[in-house]
Amino acid sequence: MQVIVVGAGIVGASCAYHLAKAGADVTVLEAGSIGTGASAKSFGWINASFAETPEYYALRRAAIDRFSELSSALCLPRVSWKGALWWEDEGEAFEAQWAEVNARGYEVDLIDAAGFAALEPAVANPPAACILGKVEGAADGAAVARALLAACDARVLVGCEVTSVSARSVQTSHGVLTADHIVVAVGAKSGDLLGLPMDNQAGLILHTKPVAPVVGHIIMSPDVHFRQDPAGQIVMGEIFSGGGLGDREINEFAGEMLGRLRKRLPRVALDIENVMLGVRPVPKDGLPIVGWVDGVYAATMHSGITLGPLMGQLVAAEILGEQQAILAPFRPTRFDI
Repeated sequence: MQVIVVGAGIVGASCAYHLAKAGADVTVLEAGSIGTGASAKSFGWINASFAETPEYYALRRAAIDRFSELSSALCLPRVSWKGALWWEDEGEAFEAQWAEVNARGYEVDLIDAAGFAALEPAVANPPAACILGKVEGAADGAAVARALLAACDARVLVGCEVTSVSARSVQTSHGVLTADHIVVAVGAKSGDLLGLPMDNQAGLILHTKPVAPVVGHIIMSPDVHFRQDPAGQIVMGEIFSGGGLGDREINEFAGEMLGRLRKRLPRVALDIENVMLGVRPVPKDGLPIVGWVDGVYAATMHSGITLGPLMGQLVAAEILGEQQAILAPFRPTRFDI
């Protein structure tokens, strides 16, 4: 069976990896280079803390386990599993989140200020209460995508732009290519290529210059979220519920974010090494869109970092003819496409 996977971010790379391991003849097409889209510009939080429905929670929670399994099996680079400390919302919103994750049986603890200080002594102004997500982790999406493709025998064509797709062929900057099945995992460009309803969002991610180990957990505070990656860089981003960049200049907003981080880590010398403005691929209703669209298999979601390793496994199974019940709530047929 010949399969073309369009997109070499973490989702496309995972689809290619699982298909190739199942015996398919896989070709991956990527307009840029491996993992340079949203996967490279993501905060990289692996979690099931937020899910609009019980079915989506079940998918995200299963995804954490699959990511952990694959990480161990392949020694995936730049992945860590130290948990997250969350208090982005406060008051009633915090209480509601705590009640929700508890009701779902998620592996969480309620941490007070003393407990926080013991876990993260370098972080100033410990919150009176925060939620510890014990099974959560973080990953560099681009590094994982490269590792997945290196671990299988899929062919990868970079610099190959796909302009249209059909059930058996793709029109590319290299000409027309054909296969038995086409999988499209192009994230934010899913609307352009497949007509999927998207509500993509811009996101600013900053990396500091490497510093000595100072932060263990992922920190989700009311004004900035940050973590330290295995290479020593502090990765930070705007809060997910924040107003975002708006009309401000990127460098102005980056400076503001660095200022927030310095208040959280006052004893650490911090300087920006890299600023990235990316586009988060977000389906219109916030839920993954996975399944057949006019004979083409679509795999579009946020968060691709959390879901990527599991989604590749599920997509590969469906391409090979095994329907996956866990994907039933996320079919494209829920939209008028």
